[in-house]
Amino acid sequence: MLSWDQILDLIASGELQDLKRTPRVAELYQQYRADLAEQHTTVVDAVIDRKLCWDRRELAALDARLPTPEARAAAILSDPTLYKLLPNDFPYDFDPRVSHLVLWSKVRIPLYKHCGSREMVPAVYDKIQSFLQEKLRPHGVRHFTWFINYPHLQSVKAVSHIHILIYTENTHVISDILESGFRK
Repeated sequence: MLSWDQILDLIASGELQDLKRTPRVAELYQQYRADLAEQHTTVVDAVIDRKLCWDRRELAALDARLPTPEARAAAILSDPTLYKLLPNDFPYDFDPRVSHLVLWSKVRIPLYKHCGSREMVPAVYDKIQSFLQEKLRPHGVRHFTWFINYPHLQSVKAVSHIHILIYTENTHVISDILESGFRK
């Protein structure tokens, strides 16, 4: 189990591959994938169609309308209809005071300068950081961090998503945040 300080260190150092699930949660995730395969579907299909309930035509239209990283950077998090906040169904092995949320985006988030790079686009990083500070501050959240997995670590590559980690002993805060969905 990773402590809050270890989590912060791993994210700051870029060692995202060391953020892992417990063996039990990893086993549950693999079983989930196997169950989906038996239903002739994929994790991506389940996320888009069942969890997010997003229209694939809309996602394709957004991709076409926002063809460049600059256009996508301007659009991300600009409208509450473009994202959805959910708990991570298969969270990583963190201190129990760390809640693991996922902010799914209809717009591809161009955080990394190019595929395979760990180098971030500063303006995109700053936009996400400011957005999260603005949305979490009213809930009294002081300790949070976030990351977007490198493409080779992502299990759901088709939909951009931000992992948000909040350190708090107050579970009501997390419930309130999820209920608000960052829409206020």
